Amino acid sequence: MTEYRTGRVTPPRKQTHQTFYARALRLKNIRLSSAWSVVFFEGSVALAVLLALTEQVSWWVVLALPLAVAAMVKINDVIAGATKHPGGT
Repeated sequence: MTEYRTGRVTPPRKQTHQTFYARALRLKNIRLSSAWSVVFFEGSVALAVLLALTEQVSWWVVLALPLAVAAMVKINDVIAGATKHPGGT
């Protein structure tokens, strides 16, 4: 116990079981399951590729659509955090 007080040993980290998608977006308030992470990321990539292959959209949408979906998930996380703590930061 004295090692913690003197600062020689760092306390153990809390282990979070978040998916890579949630860690990459640094989600704090939303807990995504593995299935939802696959739907959001791989689903948006697959949809963008299919739309590009059918020449409905340009090929730049293959990059833009997953980024737009990730931005919407992050905005949802920020809004969830703002409404969770009314009057807080």
